[in-house]
Amino acid sequence: MAVYWVSECIPLVVTSFLPIIILPLTDVLTTSEVCAYYINDALLMFIGSLILAAAVEQSGLHKRLAYAAIRFIGYSHIRLLSAISIVTCFVSMWITNAAATTMMVPITFAILRVFEKQKLVTIYEKDLDGNPLASDITTCYFCAASFSATIGGIGTLVGTATNLAFKGLLMTAYPQAPEDLSFPLFSAFGVPLMILLEIFMFLYFAIVYLGLFRPFSDTAKKLKMAPETIQAAKRAVVEDSKKLGKITFWEIMVIILFGGAIISFFCRSPQLFAGWGDAIINYHNLTDKKFVQDSAMASFVIFLMLFLPSTTTIFKNCTAKYHEDLSKGRIRSVLHWPILIADLPFSFAFLLGGGFALSGAANKSGFNTVIGQTLAGLSGLPNILVLFIIITVVVLVTNLASNVAVATVFCPIAMELASQLNKNPLWYCMAAGFSASFCFMLPVGTPGNLIIQSAANIPTPKMVKAGVGPTITTIIITWLLMSFWAPIIWSDLDVKPAWANNPAA
Repeated sequence: MAVYWVSECIPLVVTSFLPIIILPLTDVLTTSEVCAYYINDALLMFIGSLILAAAVEQSGLHKRLAYAAIRFIGYSHIRLLSAISIVTCFVSMWITNAAATTMMVPITFAILRVFEKQKLVTIYEKDLDGNPLASDITTCYFCAASFSATIGGIGTLVGTATNLAFKGLLMTAYPQAPEDLSFPLFSAFGVPLMILLEIFMFLYFAIVYLGLFRPFSDTAKKLKMAPETIQAAKRAVVEDSKKLGKITFWEIMVIILFGGAIISFFCRSPQLFAGWGDAIINYHNLTDKKFVQDSAMASFVIFLMLFLPSTTTIFKNCTAKYHEDLSKGRIRSVLHWPILIADLPFSFAFLLGGGFALSGAANKSGFNTVIGQTLAGLSGLPNILVLFIIITVVVLVTNLASNVAVATVFCPIAMELASQLNKNPLWYCMAAGFSASFCFMLPVGTPGNLIIQSAANIPTPKMVKAGVGPTITTIIITWLLMSFWAPIIWSDLDVKPAWANNPAA
């Protein structure tokens, strides 16, 4: 399965169903045991996060946020690049990376066309055959959007499927493990990492493509903007943002419901004070601290989104005197089900389920133990070096295959290695899991890169050039924070906890 996932010789989702066929036939797991891995809290939370994000996309709230940020930050190249990076990064914390990148494509094109009219930049260059290819400045803006979406996804548990994948793999391998990857704890590590990665990515792009700190370079001189050019860019953004009109009741409802969901995720069991999940457990005198999970709140908010209206027309119906005064058709809800069903990538849920099933089978069959014993030769290396090896290998491999598939393959190996080295499996699982998201050099690893490559016609060599710097800084920063910041948040990472001695049977 690992070979099929990495090579994608058949669709990833089709590969994900192989455990249902193979594991019962080989007497590793029963059909019922295998199928149970395809529907659990992690999967429902993943689907729930996609649905919550779909409500934001359907209302257009994310576009309003993008235009507002650009108008606030400014219109020079440095300011626009920072605005695009910040907005995409923030939005990607809550919706899929692909959706955040797609949102920025028309906005970026609108800005570049203004600059091109002022003869300041050229959007496309010609290759030897006369075909249009993205110029360096176009590559800069679009890669900044895609890379920022990738970085933003690590800020919250629902930011990208990879996060829920490695959390689910940890809980599958060690059912008795405490909920160390709760929403608050995850973000306590993810947000500082996200901010540092975003800063260094922006600096790399600004120095290489915009001439930052190189005022006398040809790049800086060429991109210097006259006041009239800045005003032209400002008018273009203002005109496009005016097309959105005033904020709608629909967007207000999304802000309330989506914002309420995020706050509820943080407040379920924050460990700083008693959350609503703790209150339910105490009320029923339960001992299972994981009795109520975030998927319960996600499901409740989704129900409200499908139940509550997106317009105030329903209130007018309450005051109608005659039948003719009532609405002629159905009143659209905050979340429109037909569009959701048509656009939602449900198939990724099966990819996660296949990974969980494979991880469970590897534990029960003893395969993970064999892998761990094979890697036991690393026990003589310092822990800080082992972390560096894990992060570097996974970052390089994830440029060649799907992020979720890479996490599914490497996280169980990393956890077994941690067990063999008498470390907390959470530590190495996070190192592999976070690193699996960082695809910056090639388009095949993440949908965002494919989107900008097809939209802006960016050649792969130019994407590699744009991604080399962020890849290097990402490896170094992730390694440093995983080595020194993670042990502050999770104080028991350097020892093998008792629950790690009882993996899933």
